[in-house]
Amino acid sequence: MATKSAPVEREAAQTKQPRKTQAERSAATRQVLLDAAVKCLFEHGYGTTTTILVAEEAGVSRGAMLHQFPSKADLMTFVVEAVFDDEVRQYGKLLKGLDDPRERLLAYPMAVWKLQSRPEGVAVLEIFQGSRSDPVLAKKLKPVQAKIDKAAVTALQSEFPSGVSIPLLQLVVGVARGLAISQVIAPAAKSGREPIQLFQELLRAGMEAGLLRGDKAKKK
Repeated sequence: MATKSAPVEREAAQTKQPRKTQAERSAATRQVLLDAAVKCLFEHGYGTTTTILVAEEAGVSRGAMLHQFPSKADLMTFVVEAVFDDEVRQYGKLLKGLDDPRERLLAYPMAVWKLQSRPEGVAVLEIFQGSRSDPVLAKKLKPVQAKIDKAAVTALQSEFPSGVSIPLLQLVVGVARGLAISQVIAPAAKSGREPIQLFQELLRAGMEAGLLRGDKAKKK
């Protein structure tokens, strides 16, 4: 029996997965902590989400967590950056095939709402709300927010070369965020999809009537 099993043992040794590098192990740990933090923030809110709770949810030791993120503010800042990077990719997928600038702009409310109402989107809103009473977090988020705002403006300039109404886009984002939060506050309420669709119809009607411009209005 021992002789027959030897080839099997050698084959198993040859197919054994290569040992992960330190960087790969670190990235895997950070991903697990990211997923756990998003889940905790979505289910419990910023105030109740502690590093201990996140570590328990992630199934990692307190020491392993502190090695990656020395403080709650560091973890929360990482969540905001990671979610933003993912949202950039998701927007590309949601708006794929919409080449006409006007139709692309009209599609933004639904795209924003879909992303803001995800656990990841709600988690980021919880973090920004929590930063109002957390000066350490607020300080760490300031340069991150500046980087995000700059990236957003650059992306919009690329998509709409003739310019786009910033107040209009602020309205779109505000409506989508408001509906996303409403669903968290009142889970029994209907989905925000229908209000978003109504908002899109109002935007289209406003543009057709000349009351709204998708592009930036020219100064007189």
